[in-house]
Amino acid sequence: MLQPNSEIVVTIISVSVLLTVMIVFVFIAILRYQNRVRIHLEEVTNLKIAYEQEILKSQLEIQNQTLQEIAQELHDNIGQLLSVARINLNVMEEEVDDKDGYIKQTNEIINQSINDLRALTKSFDGDFVQQFGLEESLSHEIARIRKTKRFATEINIVGEKYSLGYEREIVLFRVAQEILNNALKHSKAQNLIVLLNYTPETFELTIKDDGKGFDIERIQQNEINQSGAGLRNIQRRVKLIGGICQISSEIGKETQITITLNH
Repeated sequence: MLQPNSEIVVTIISVSVLLTVMIVFVFIAILRYQNRVRIHLEEVTNLKIAYEQEILKSQLEIQNQTLQEIAQELHDNIGQLLSVARINLNVMEEEVDDKDGYIKQTNEIINQSINDLRALTKSFDGDFVQQFGLEESLSHEIARIRKTKRFATEINIVGEKYSLGYEREIVLFRVAQEILNNALKHSKAQNLIVLLNYTPETFELTIKDDGKGFDIERIQQNEINQSGAGLRNIQRRVKLIGGICQISSEIGKETQITITLNH
């Protein structure tokens, strides 16, 4: 028969073991709950990313289709009208004594307009990126801007070129077009530089201008219908293809935007 002190010890040990078991069970239950919450949050995040990627894909398809239709309309209508005007001028040039060269100058202007129109319609065509790749598409875009004679432009390629996949390249091309267009409209720059840097681990696209710059913090705090929405949209699209978009600018200084993607 157990002594009173022994009974007390046994009781204490039993209670301690029971409390320990209860604590372990509670701890395991908390861990399981936290794990379920984590899995649920991951599923929600993945669903959100997948949804946004589908939205982006749909937007790209609609944008490409719309731009291709615009390009076709420009080619079929404006392009044909310019071609007819050029033919008529050629006839006039043969029949009229153009001492001052006005007909010849007008003919040259129309020829240049036709070439510029062709270059513009190519930049609208998403299939151009699929067929020729990001590097050639951007080179074509830079050459088109250079012909306006508003900016000195250059494009530099570092490293051995590789494909990033059509979906990522078309997003990068459209983003680059938007960045370049913003620079054309707002920067008052004299020089535009595009750099494509290929490394085995990462790809970097950098676009830099020597314009007037802007206050990044103030711009990004603007409402969605004010200036700055474009920058946020650029960052969102880059994020959806697994990239990082870094914007560097100050008032009175150059602007540099760098997009980094893992290879």
